[in-house]
Amino acid sequence: MNGRRLPSLLIAFPALALLASACLTTGQEAQMGAAEAQKVEQTMGLVRDAKVDGYVRAIGQNLARVSERAEGTWSFLVVDRPEPNAFALPGGYVYVTRGLLALVNSEDELAGVIGHEIAHVTARHSSKRIGAAIVTAPVAIAAGIAGFAVSIVSPFLGNIVSGTGQVLTQGLVLAPFSREQEHQADQIGQDLAARAGYDPAGISTFLHTLSREVELYTGGKTSFHFFDSHPQTPDRVERTARRAMQLTPGPARPVARGHSEFLARIEGIVVGEDPAQGLFEDSLFLHPEFDFAITFPLGWQTQNAATAVGAISPAKDALVALRLAAQDTSVDDAVAEIQAEQKGLAFERFEIRGLPAARTRVSGGGQIADVILIGYRGDVFAVVGECAAGSARGYAKVFDTTARSFRALRRSERDSIRESRLRLTEARAGEKPPAVVERTRSSWDSQRLAIANGVKRDEPFRPGQRVKVALPQPYTPRTQ
Repeated sequence: MNGRRLPSLLIAFPALALLASACLTTGQEAQMGAAEAQKVEQTMGLVRDAKVDGYVRAIGQNLARVSERAEGTWSFLVVDRPEPNAFALPGGYVYVTRGLLALVNSEDELAGVIGHEIAHVTARHSSKRIGAAIVTAPVAIAAGIAGFAVSIVSPFLGNIVSGTGQVLTQGLVLAPFSREQEHQADQIGQDLAARAGYDPAGISTFLHTLSREVELYTGGKTSFHFFDSHPQTPDRVERTARRAMQLTPGPARPVARGHSEFLARIEGIVVGEDPAQGLFEDSLFLHPEFDFAITFPLGWQTQNAATAVGAISPAKDALVALRLAAQDTSVDDAVAEIQAEQKGLAFERFEIRGLPAARTRVSGGGQIADVILIGYRGDVFAVVGECAAGSARGYAKVFDTTARSFRALRRSERDSIRESRLRLTEARAGEKPPAVVERTRSSWDSQRLAIANGVKRDEPFRPGQRVKVALPQPYTPRTQ
């Protein structure tokens, strides 16, 4: 749950009937891409850093200008996720994660990745893949969300109830491309890189880096890694390296002039989980940007999306979540707006730790939702508990206890929050990755540091070589 201004949570899902068609118009692709792009921002969040955003966009534009879609509209964005990944949506939306940026070691490598994703768009692979996206919502909760969508008259309240559940239960899980599609994207992407003046072997080098990382983290591999949706074949690195030798790059027009400037462009990005989106300590959720803490039910599966945070019951038949409902307003004004839109809806007024609060219950599709509005520091937060109507009595106390745990962040809790950022250090003579980790106290271990810098663990750096490290530091508040 990020600390930036939150967009509407009403998610428009593309029609699966359209997705099944192989003859989509450009307008239909743009519509689908825009809907899914909204979903990406709401579930994962975007990095709002002008230096990093501008760099990725400039590289993307270099490549798009020499693509088959040179006159089309493109968006090149950085996703606020720690895993190394990249993906594309119909209509020209191309994403890389900040986790991927931490692993690339040249603009050529990054251009190779972005060119590969552009190729998926121009070859229309992305349009075909969205229809096969995996829906991960628990069945009981998903059914209730549909019921709420048609039973709540108030747009304000409907947004709070249906939108919150959709964000937490509808994860973005893209189906994998076929090997044929991957090979085609490699080929097109390398051609684009070469035409734009980049080394077409950049993608080969980065695929090798990713392979090393997967080997290192096989036991704890996440479900949002590049290779989950981009199948890796044993010969892929060799195949792209051979093809690169057959291509002649055009005149070089790099955005960053030299390796040092490249590193400066990515220095400072957050490595690992970003506390600005809030963080869990067991069932306790701390949010340093909004300055609150809340405790979710013990043993429930916690979820932290960009625009909501919550937990799903062990039986996957209930959820309780928190989201920012409205900014620069009061509970009284929020209640008045809802009651003006939905006549006859009653609210119970009470206080939570001295904060003004109001509660109502709505139902639809065999589900109930308890909605508790809490006024805090000029904004209104909503705690939403959703379950089957038959389970309402059993879960009502859980929802109430969760809402009543909402409180201000303690000074000691704020002071304990740490983050890691990508920093640069100059290697000393004969220094190897383990020595760099020990000297800088990097939060990366020596193997991860070696992979991130494209060297072997026992390989010495050149004296004076600029080395990427992940350094822990006190949390830096962001501007809301």
